[in-house]
Amino acid sequence: MTPIARAAALFSWAAAVLMLVQVSIDILGKFLFATPLAGTAEIVASYYMIALVFMALPLVESRDEAIVVDLLYDRFGPRLKLACRVLALLFTLAFYGVFAWTTWEAAMKSMAIREVIIGAREFQVWPSRFFLPAGCVLAALVVLLKQAEGILALREARHGSR
Repeated sequence: MTPIARAAALFSWAAAVLMLVQVSIDILGKFLFATPLAGTAEIVASYYMIALVFMALPLVESRDEAIVVDLLYDRFGPRLKLACRVLALLFTLAFYGVFAWTTWEAAMKSMAIREVIIGAREFQVWPSRFFLPAGCVLAALVVLLKQAEGILALREARHGSR
């Protein structure tokens, strides 16, 4: 696992643990003391879940655990498999790039207006909007690093270490 994926996964795990703790306190407060923790739903939906999902993308890429459909791929020859892998790489990078760009623009607009949601009280949500582009950029970096490692390993295998 790359250091990028490790750091993003740690951030994602921290969001999961914080969500677990906050929801548990909310439930205990509600049933034991008839006083739920104000703003739990807003914080969970606006911060923890977004961080949990998008900051885990680099880990998914690092482990090659994305959803794959290889209905025909296994029947292809080596050249067609290579072409499919290159095409998949290009589409993956394009997806992450476009998604990062559009969510970055949305995050900047959200920051400019200091976006809030109003629930039990007013919560600023604009900082959480940056988890989306950050997760996508980090996932794209992991994809590129894995490809570079694969190319270097292939060169070493062909030419031996010099």
